[in-house]
This record gives sequence, C-alpha cells and structure tokens, in this order.
Amino acid sequence: MENSLMSALSTGKLKLAKMLIEGGQDIDFCNSSGVTPLMLASNIQVVEENIQKKLSIIKCIINNKANIKAEDNIGRTALMYALHSGCKQTIQLLKTHGLVDSTNIRSKSRRTVSRDNTLFNSV
Repeated sequence: MENSLMSALSTGKLKLAKMLIEGGQDIDFCNSSGVTPLMLASNIQVVEENIQKKLSIIKCIINNKANIKAEDNIGRTALMYALHSGCKQTIQLLKTHGLVDSTNIRSKSRRTVSRDNTLFNSV
C-alpha cells in the first residue's frame, strides 16, 4: 500500500511532496517493506544542481517530527538509504540531526559494510 506522499517522492515530484507534508500527510507512513518517506527521500538520486531540492524535502520531513530512527523490515534506517545513494550532503544532514547508527542489518556483506563505513566516516 502506498500513499500520495510516497508516490510523489517515488516519482521525483518534490514540490508536490513538500506540499503534502506541509498539508499534514502522514510522514511516518510505512509501506509493506517498512520504508518511510524519510528513507525514500534519503535514497533519491539527483544531479548536483538538484541536491538542494532533495535536502529541502528531507529537512521538511525531519522538521515535521518524522521518526528519524525508524527501520525498514530488514533493519535499515534513513541513513543507510543515504549511504546507498552516495550523497554526502544527505549523510551529513542526517548525522547533524542525530542519526548516527546506520545499520542493524542481517546478512550484510563485509565489502558493503566497509564501503558504507568509509563513506559515512568521510563526512
């Protein structure tokens, strides 16, 4: 099951997503995989000139009291999604808001953990 905020984030309609958040859309909604709007926004792939839009929507979600420590069905937080996107600005933003534990994941490969830790520690 999806909601309109998740749909807007999934399709890159960030202005619509911001309007939905400011209009009271449930920011702690979870889909069947346990993914929240913050996780989805943290994983958005953008080109450099659109990074501020991505950061703006993440700040909007956080400022509206989203549970930043929420985990999906396999234990990933929004920070893990940010690490996957490779966006250092997103990682830094989440760290600034207190999300420093990125994984509680079962069956993760050592190579992936090493890459994620390197990226996480570089910001």
